[in-house]
Amino acid sequence: MKKIILPALFTLLSLANYAQETSKTSKTKEEESNLYIDQGNAKSDNGDWEGALNAYSSAIALNARNGLAYSRRALAKQNVKDYRGAIMDYSKAIYLNNSDAASYYGRGICYWTIGMKEKCCLDLSKADGLGNTEANQAIQNYCN
Repeated sequence: MKKIILPALFTLLSLANYAQETSKTSKTKEEESNLYIDQGNAKSDNGDWEGALNAYSSAIALNARNGLAYSRRALAKQNVKDYRGAIMDYSKAIYLNNSDAASYYGRGICYWTIGMKEKCCLDLSKADGLGNTEANQAIQNYCN
């Protein structure tokens, strides 16, 4: 009987330890991801869009569910005129948080820039409905 209980006990303790370590690792990756977002924000504040792109990409590599990282990287892509790439990142940010008014607004502006007026106006309307204060003026400029 001891021969069965002892290995089972070691297995349970190992599983509990693994679960605890995995939890610590996930939190650490999330925290590291947020540090990269902070670095990206500092770089974008200084106009270093390429550096910001790299930082936001590092944040995403650590936490692919970080909607803020996608939204910020989209803005950086928009500033280097990679509008289609920005649209992809804004779309991912919206997928992760469908009430992200800033991402709807940014994606709408990118759609306008590449000549997709209907999609632009849909996104701007959604952003306006979610409370983005710039969206209403953009609708007046682009959609009427």
